[in-house]
Amino acid sequence: MSSTSYAESSVHPLVKEDLEHSTQDIPYSKWLNAIFGLSPQKVNAWVAHIIRFKWFQDGIIQEALYDYSMAKDKHAICDPFVCLAKRILELARATKLPELDGTFPIHDVEVVHAHRKRVCIIPGHEGLSAKRASGLLLLRAAHAKKLLHQGKKAAPGILWANVLAFFELESSDNEDMLPAFKRSLKDRGMKFPPTFNFRAQIPEASETTSLGHVYTDATHDTTSEESTSEAETLSSDQASRTAKKRTSSSKSSSIASLGTRSNKSPKLSVGSVDGRIQAGGYALEVMSCSHGTRLFCLGNIIGDGKMSLWYYDASGYIRTRETLSIFEDFEKVAAVLVAFMSCTPSQFGAMPPIIKPPSSSPYPRSFPPASLEGHTLTMKHPETSEDVHVTLADPIFAQYAIAGRRTFLYGIRASPPVQGEKRIIKFSYQIPTRQAEQELVKKAHLARVEHLPEIHLWADLWQMSDGVRKLFYEDDKELLFQDRTLRAIVYTRYSPLSELFSKSCEFIPLMVDQMLDCLHDLRHKANILHRDVSKNNIMYEMRDNKPHFILIDYDQAKEVIGLGAFRRSSTSRRQVGTLPFMAYELVEDIAKYGQPGRISVVHRLRYDFESLFWVALWCAVKMPPGRDDSEDMILHNVVKEWESGPLMMLARNKRTLCTTPYEMDSLPLPLNSEYLRPWFRSWCEVMKKADLRLKEYKEAFEEPYRLLPFDMETVDGLLTRDTIKEALAGPHVYYTPEELSELQETDEVKYVVFNGPYDEDPRQTWRSCDLTWVLDWCWSD
Repeated sequence: MSSTSYAESSVHPLVKEDLEHSTQDIPYSKWLNAIFGLSPQKVNAWVAHIIRFKWFQDGIIQEALYDYSMAKDKHAICDPFVCLAKRILELARATKLPELDGTFPIHDVEVVHAHRKRVCIIPGHEGLSAKRASGLLLLRAAHAKKLLHQGKKAAPGILWANVLAFFELESSDNEDMLPAFKRSLKDRGMKFPPTFNFRAQIPEASETTSLGHVYTDATHDTTSEESTSEAETLSSDQASRTAKKRTSSSKSSSIASLGTRSNKSPKLSVGSVDGRIQAGGYALEVMSCSHGTRLFCLGNIIGDGKMSLWYYDASGYIRTRETLSIFEDFEKVAAVLVAFMSCTPSQFGAMPPIIKPPSSSPYPRSFPPASLEGHTLTMKHPETSEDVHVTLADPIFAQYAIAGRRTFLYGIRASPPVQGEKRIIKFSYQIPTRQAEQELVKKAHLARVEHLPEIHLWADLWQMSDGVRKLFYEDDKELLFQDRTLRAIVYTRYSPLSELFSKSCEFIPLMVDQMLDCLHDLRHKANILHRDVSKNNIMYEMRDNKPHFILIDYDQAKEVIGLGAFRRSSTSRRQVGTLPFMAYELVEDIAKYGQPGRISVVHRLRYDFESLFWVALWCAVKMPPGRDDSEDMILHNVVKEWESGPLMMLARNKRTLCTTPYEMDSLPLPLNSEYLRPWFRSWCEVMKKADLRLKEYKEAFEEPYRLLPFDMETVDGLLTRDTIKEALAGPHVYYTPEELSELQETDEVKYVVFNGPYDEDPRQTWRSCDLTWVLDWCWSD
């Protein structure tokens, strides 16, 4: 697992794209009402209650706000905020905030400073995510305790799936915060510096000493209501001054006036460290590491003492239009923090009850679950129409994404049993108008396309627009969003490529051969483009002692007939596909989104062929084990250049490697796949010729003469199934590790290291060397 902290480079590049192009603003009123169920009347009642009980004048609150205003850097503001949040929650209980009834749906929550305590990822993401140090996390008590040292043992840590919500505190400007604190004191009839009057202190169960030394033990004093009378014993002269200043505003305040100090966020600068990018990274980890347990997640971004609320789901990001000042809008901020810390599971994004938790682990006691294992749902059999009760078993895969399909897979147990042996269920958030996966697969089967999955059950479970999103857009028809439907499909369970290629790479050429046929036949027999060829979407089963490869996941597949084959979507925000395996032209197209004159690239069959190249190369680089940890890290950094960093840089890296054959000669490969180097080089030769031909065609646009007809689908016949197969079937000298071992004592044997001739450099020719040199090069021992 990689380990990162606050570095912006650790955040997946598509988070920045989503922030730049798909984030929508809504008023605080809509956000609070949709998420927390806080009506304008309830917010007004809470604010009036907080003013009446003089929370602002509480000694611990005063000291926390003072230390917050004096903080010089990002980390220095975290402990005061933790203390502030804990004290607000205690005061809410002690003073009996209206409509809380003295209890909380989730009563044991803690705001925890997780700095220097990495939050762990799930292994299935294979380096895409990171053990990331976050800002502040809202956790259950049991999970918060895991971040504390236990005697001589280090803290065991937590998973991102355990996080209820997060608070990202940006680096603050003391010059802005201190004047704001002074104004807030003046408005309430108080002087600076404040006197920390602890006469109203409510006994705390947590071990909190002076600020800057806050220790979270994840416990609350549930009997603190007895100290209500103490909270009422604040200085009477302070109370009268404050009441005089604030009562009129509380009577006239409304939810629409929240955040009147509007401070709309500036345009995102990709080159700057931005709290929104960091928060997007935290949301990405929560959503992708929870194996589909969350419909959405919540965040709170605070910079220069001003707060904005964020919501993340498969349709995009929603943030509050206004910001609240922690100092000048203290009562409103306190109400928001209480709402955050008193959410029900559904308000924290729990899946709707159509997928039910096991009776032995009901919500809220078991929320948030690490996975949906043991959860159940009911589906209809397509032939008999009888109910099939499906119980989710082991989690298999969760897509590393916030917005989009967010595919996640589970093994299942079905009652009555579904015909056949092992089955798997796939969930994904689909655009409702997109042709359903089972329809495309059925059409491909009828066209006699091979290497397809068998689908047994399917159902549409619910739409995003039926939940919180509906409340977001109730009275604002101008705010548009891309609705998504959660679809479930049950199909035969196949084996992942890692099980095969971690032992031997000898079947990589067979996989490529079969997938070339499958992709070609899909396009020319069934008029279907798959459009998402990736290492997770190719699986296998054994037939006659040989692997038979299966192309799965047709969520992004598209039927192309007639002019549909040439239609581009100029309004599309991004191309479909999985970033590490996308063709370089498609990655370039994503990078250019929003630029004047940009015309979206049409997805063509040759892009799926290029994706297959990246899948094969990924399998050869990453799946066989390296000789040691250092070689594993080298191999990890190879594929990192295809998936991490600015998109235009990724596109250049991809283009250079796949269209420059001699680059393949220096690419690090593990010993088990070393013999495939000339095979990959031959594939690069084909793509190099096609790339040069495309360049010539584009340059011809600038010439005055008329262009001849040009086939963009195949680059004038240079990039087809047959041309690729012909190149890969050419003469290559292969030695498997076993054959090298048999020949290691024969110095006279020559091993072809580089396959040629080299068009780029005539000085490069067929080169060979003594086997002993080859073995020394491959094996350091």
